[in-house]
Amino acid sequence: MGCLGIGHVKIKYYEWVRHGIGEPLLKVQIFKKVEDGKVVAMYDIAYYANKIIAVYENSTLDGPVVVEENDDINLASVLKLIKKYYDEANDDLIIRGERYLGEKLVELIALEESE
Repeated sequence: MGCLGIGHVKIKYYEWVRHGIGEPLLKVQIFKKVEDGKVVAMYDIAYYANKIIAVYENSTLDGPVVVEENDDINLASVLKLIKKYYDEANDDLIIRGERYLGEKLVELIALEESE
């Protein structure tokens, strides 16, 4: 558990936990914030055994909307979604899930940032 800054991507919180029945193997949450720190929206990227799903919901709480589905099950696909939706200026990034996937994702982020 902790906080980790890698280049332009700052991981606000991470935790390695076993998934429960029906839960994704890895979950990445991107909290979209305005300058005063208020959360105005969130992207939730869920890594399942057979699909990666990205969901968006804003602060009006009208309900989450699936914005992307990907059958290419690998961490590079997750990283691509993080890069697409994460804004280093204001957003918070949280990673939670299986250790073997979470640590590999953090390594991928670090490699991407070092290039």
